[in-house]
Amino acid sequence: MPTAPDSHYADELGRTNPSETARLRALTDALDADTVRRLDAAGPAPDARVLEVGAGTGTVAAWLAGRCPRGLVTATDLDITHLPADLPGHVRVVRHDVTRDPFPTGSFDLIHARCVLLHLPERERVVERMRDWLAPGGTLLLEDVVHFPHTGLPPGDPVRHSVEGICALLADSYGMEPDWGLRAPDVLHRHGYEQINAEIALPAFRQGAPIADFWYRTVAALAPRLREYGSMTEAGIDAALSALRDPDRVSFPLGVLAVRARKPSPAPGTAPVSR
Repeated sequence: MPTAPDSHYADELGRTNPSETARLRALTDALDADTVRRLDAAGPAPDARVLEVGAGTGTVAAWLAGRCPRGLVTATDLDITHLPADLPGHVRVVRHDVTRDPFPTGSFDLIHARCVLLHLPERERVVERMRDWLAPGGTLLLEDVVHFPHTGLPPGDPVRHSVEGICALLADSYGMEPDWGLRAPDVLHRHGYEQINAEIALPAFRQGAPIADFWYRTVAALAPRLREYGSMTEAGIDAALSALRDPDRVSFPLGVLAVRARKPSPAPGTAPVSR
């Protein structure tokens, strides 16, 4: 997940956190299967030019390279240290700030971003920038976590408390919008995208599940800030960590909302944009 270099979020969930690579790998293990299914359904051509925003540990970029063997995959992040050195030769790794750094108009046939835009206060501007980077007829696939504690868990549940506490902390200190994914389809429509479709998956939090491990590591990493912020006590943090490792519990506090849309193609009779 991209983070601002001077933010508290980067301090706790960036390269200074010794378990950050393991935390990101747990998220990768939890979400990659659905991401690959959605990207495959988007149908990128073998020679497609693809932008992977917030490339993380590089597993999706590597899959895209296999799906597009004659294309070019550009894998970007603010922190590229988690990307492996042995990515295929047609994967270009770039340290890139999606809110500021440019790409030429029409550079990509497919853009994918997972767990990125909800963390960016400039998210709507980024959606507009991505539309410019897409070639006419190109596809944008956004996947963002949304929280469901009000329906998936009863009030007072320690895991629900951890979701609400972390969302409040990151919203206030970093500008995260926990329910951004629910607004994304309307935002894409207002910015001129078409053929907009959305789906949601609810991964089960149970002992041994990668998503539960990811959240356990997130709560543990943010524990000092949660106490400082006042959204969770030491006892509340301990209760949440214990619940996430309880073999008798299963819950669905977080969903992944995926939105796919296309940039309009030129009207009939107009000249196509050259590649």
